[in-house]
Amino acid sequence: MEKSELKKRRERLGLTQSKFAKILGFASNTVSGYETGRLEIPAFIDLVLEALEAQRVKELQNENEK
Repeated sequence: MEKSELKKRRERLGLTQSKFAKILGFASNTVSGYETGRLEIPAFIDLVLEALEAQRVKELQNENEK
């Protein structure tokens, strides 16, 4: 995953670097390091984002059903 894709997906979910880091159990400067290219983005981050995106879709569907 490219750093720009990580940032776009995180922002699309409405997450700050700090909130995303908390979900991951990391320090917020770790997420910053991924997005600036200072740190290599681990492959599992994509899986976490997929899960968060799926959860968000379900939340939106539930809101529309009310």
